Amino acid sequence: MLRSKTGKTSISLNEVYASIQGEGLLVGTPCVFIRVQGCNIRCPWCDQPSALPFREESVKLEELFKTLESYPHRHVVITGGEPFTEESLPELVSELLIRGKSVQIETNGTLWQEAFEELATKVHITCSPKAVASWYVHPKVREFAKEFKFVVDHHLDLQVLLSFEEVLVKGCVVLQPEGNKAIFLQKALELQLRLLNLGYQVRVIPQVHKFLGLK
Repeated sequence: MLRSKTGKTSISLNEVYASIQGEGLLVGTPCVFIRVQGCNIRCPWCDQPSALPFREESVKLEELFKTLESYPHRHVVITGGEPFTEESLPELVSELLIRGKSVQIETNGTLWQEAFEELATKVHITCSPKAVASWYVHPKVREFAKEFKFVVDHHLDLQVLLSFEEVLVKGCVVLQPEGNKAIFLQKALELQLRLLNLGYQVRVIPQVHKFLGLK
């Protein structure tokens, strides 16, 4: 049984805000985003550069939960930055589950925490492999992620996608055109068709929140 143990634990926090999930398989879901501060990689098109550097400032988890109490949303998305750089991640997720929240974690997939393994089947892990990390995904993330979201840019190609064959078979792959640009939308559709001809079905989903003018 999960037990509340927030105590004096802190989290490096960039921001908390309510919106809809604008990306991936859970698109349209009303949610509260918890954006942690600090990322271990640097993607050239990152749309949250303020969350990249690591900082010493932190917020007590109990203060974060006071903030969350002001939102009626049941779904919580932990994003970044990179959530798995945050030592308090297992504690944060445990407490969210105790409070009846559904939890989604958006990760680049390069890191893992052993303390998180008992929680992994209880949350929706969205892994977005990155070219700057040579498409590396930690074996535990590959095992537990329920969704793989590939940003379609100049680097992504068919061979990269086929290297994730065990994921393609599960039907949980999303192709997301970088910046909703027409050139990458067309590339995403072409990749989708090529994969379909090979027997794999993937989804092309742009960043819907940007079309709606939402954060």
